Amino acid sequence: MASLRIENLHTPAQIEQACALLQSIWSGGPDVVPFDFAVALAHAEGYVAAAFDGDTVVATSIGFRGMHGDLPVLHSHVTGSIVPTGGLQLKHHQRGWALDHGIEYITWTFDPLVRRNMYFNLVKLGATAVSYLPNFYGPMADIINAGDDSDRVLALWDLRNDSPFTHSDKLRHTAISEEGDSPISHGLQDGIENLIHLPSDIESMRVNRDARVPLWRNQVRDVLEPALNSGWTLAGMLGHSACILRPSTTDKEMS
Repeated sequence: MASLRIENLHTPAQIEQACALLQSIWSGGPDVVPFDFAVALAHAEGYVAAAFDGDTVVATSIGFRGMHGDLPVLHSHVTGSIVPTGGLQLKHHQRGWALDHGIEYITWTFDPLVRRNMYFNLVKLGATAVSYLPNFYGPMADIINAGDDSDRVLALWDLRNDSPFTHSDKLRHTAISEEGDSPISHGLQDGIENLIHLPSDIESMRVNRDARVPLWRNQVRDVLEPALNSGWTLAGMLGHSACILRPSTTDKEMS
């Protein structure tokens, strides 16, 4: 698909289209972003943008300014697209918006069990995942998340770094492998990179009420939560199936 027209939204009619698109993607639950909140956020110079194909909104993203430790950030709360390139084009638009506003980092949360999102965030964009947030949103009723805990990892994108992830041949330990769509835990090995294999399609497994969903959630949480919250980071993937967990650059140990 050719480049879409991307605009920051200001009128109620445009914002209503954007909110309706998000609701169509995450149907079955409460409003993804309430219309009145999105209008107020746009009025307060927050990030409310959409990609258009002609006059039709085909992707949208909503975020706000915040802090990550001492770092001013644009926190991207939600991005949804019904076209293949909409998400990537909006991310690059976010990058330009943030830099124009003197912001050098973007943060957002994503489900670490969704392979394609992990690849998009860590490989295509070159972000890293820096903390683990168990059951971040509490129970969710929409068709994408229902039937599972809402664990998220926090992505941090350094906008000063234009280099995407590049593969290396470092020694790695497999902390979680996959066999027949089931997770097999081998434990975390300190001091070297660890591979975390992810389910092929966790969203379909949730829809089908697959009994392996909580196995994946619990085993990935058991590895990632203490690691990320002790200074390790997720940075890149091996192929499309396993993310790379890198040890802290400090000597801080997990407890």
